Amino acid sequence: MHSLFCISLTMLLAVSPEVEVTSLNGTSVSGNLQSFNKTVIKLKQGQTSQDYPLSEILNVRFPKNRFQRNLQTPFTVRFTDGSSFPIQSLQSNERQIKVSGDLTGSLIIPAKNVASVRFGTLSSNISEAWEKLLNSNHSKDLLVVQKENVLDYIDGVVGAVTDDKIQFFTGDDEVSVNRERVFGIIYFREPESETPPFCSIRLTNDGVIHASAITFSGTEFEATLQSGAQTRFAPEVIANLDFSQGKVRYLSDLEPRNIEYTPFFDTVWKYRKDKHRDGGPLRLAGKEYSRGLYIHSKTLLQYRIKNEYRNFRAIMGIDDSVPGIGFVYVEIKGNGQTLYSGNVRSSDPPVELNLDVRGVRDLDILVDFGDNLEICDHLDLCEARLIK
Repeated sequence: MHSLFCISLTMLLAVSPEVEVTSLNGTSVSGNLQSFNKTVIKLKQGQTSQDYPLSEILNVRFPKNRFQRNLQTPFTVRFTDGSSFPIQSLQSNERQIKVSGDLTGSLIIPAKNVASVRFGTLSSNISEAWEKLLNSNHSKDLLVVQKENVLDYIDGVVGAVTDDKIQFFTGDDEVSVNRERVFGIIYFREPESETPPFCSIRLTNDGVIHASAITFSGTEFEATLQSGAQTRFAPEVIANLDFSQGKVRYLSDLEPRNIEYTPFFDTVWKYRKDKHRDGGPLRLAGKEYSRGLYIHSKTLLQYRIKNEYRNFRAIMGIDDSVPGIGFVYVEIKGNGQTLYSGNVRSSDPPVELNLDVRGVRDLDILVDFGDNLEICDHLDLCEARLIK
C-alpha cells in the first residue's frame, strides 16, 4: 500500500513539460505537453486542453531543457539510419551490439544496424579526417588508430568487442587488439533503402536518434528505434522532437553544391551546421535553436533544390555570443533572381524569413561583409528549412 501511495504521489507531483510546438505554416503555440500518439498532440494551455494534428506539426521544442556539453567526451555510436549519440560502454559479438548511455539507457542493436563507433576524443585537428573516413568507400571494416594528429587504419573484419579488447581478422590472421589503442571502428555495411523516420529525437547531450514511433504517456517518452530496439526517455533529456521528414528539409541536412569563402584577413571561418563556431547552440535574442546554420562573412553557399519546394523559412540574426558590433549584408537568390537582400546588425531584432521558392532550382545564400570589416560577423540562420 505504501509503494502504491508513493507512485500515485509521484504522478500527482509530476509537472507536464513545457513545450513550444511549431506547425508547417510557421505559427507556434506554447503549453504543457499532456500526451501524444501517432496522430495527435495534446497541449494544456491555461485551463483548457487542445489537440493538434501531428500531420501539421513541424517540431516540438523543450525550451527549458539546456544542452549539456561533456568536457570528457564519451564514446559515440553511429547507426546506419544516421542516428548518433554518446555512450559510456559498448560490447558486441557478430550478431548484436550492446550500448549503454546516460540518457538512452542500455540498448541491444543488431550488428548490421551499427555503422561506426568512436572511442577517441574528436579534436579539431582530426575531425575532418574522421569524417572523411566515415564517408569513404570501403569493402571491409576499418580499425582506425590515431598517431599524434593523424588517423590511420587497417582493413579487415571486426569480431567481438569487449571493455578492453577488439577481435580483428586480417587475411588469415586473427589478432586481439587493446581497445585503448583504437580511435574508432568503421563497419562495412551494404547500402540499405532509406526509410524516413517518424521522428528525429535530439537529446540534450547533442545525440540524435531516428525513431519509427514515439509516444508520451504524461510522465515519460517511449520510442522505437528504426532498428527495432525500444527505449524510454525522461522529458528533461529531450531538446527537440523533429517531425519534418517528408514535409521539410533543413539546410543543415543538405550539402551545398558549392561553397566559397573570402576572408577579410587571413582566417577562414567555415560555416557550421546546427552549432555555433564554439560548438554551442545557435542563440538569438536569448532563445536557443537546435537547427540552423552558422555563417561568417564572407561566405557563399549554393544549393540545388530541384524545384521541389514552395517556401524557404528561417529566423536570421547575429548570434548572441558576440558583442553588439556584428554587421553583415545578406543576399538570397533563387535561379539568379534576388529573393531577399538587406543588412543585419547585432542591434536588430531577429528577422523572420518566409520566401517563395516555387520553381527554384538553385538557391544561393551570400553573407557579405558589413561596415565593421569581419569583426563579430557571426550570422545565424536558425530553423533554416525548405517546405514542400
